[in-house]
Amino acid sequence: MGLKQNQCWTDDRRKHTRYDLSVAIQLSLTDRPTIQGRTTEISEGGFGATISASLDVGHRMVVTLIGYSAMVGVLRWIRGRAYGFEFLELSLEQQQRIRDQCRKLPLHCSSMDF
Repeated sequence: MGLKQNQCWTDDRRKHTRYDLSVAIQLSLTDRPTIQGRTTEISEGGFGATISASLDVGHRMVVTLIGYSAMVGVLRWIRGRAYGFEFLELSLEQQQRIRDQCRKLPLHCSSMDF
């Protein structure tokens, strides 16, 4: 069974559906200069991004996605220059803003989906 254009396999193990989002981000850690990057996808639980800095899984930081207020996040996984972040301690307003924005975005498909 093939996929139609703009259609992705869904992974029932994921808690939240991922959506395409490409915006600039800033990652602020207490012990180093601000890191710049770009998101690749977002969900209600977190986001993926490409950055050129080296970080370790478990790092907590303040994350600012352009168009969103600053949020606390933690680095959960690394695959080359691709990094996966989980949102932490979101306010109800931040949760609703992300939920509303996700509904307007196309589904995210990656080579890992196939």
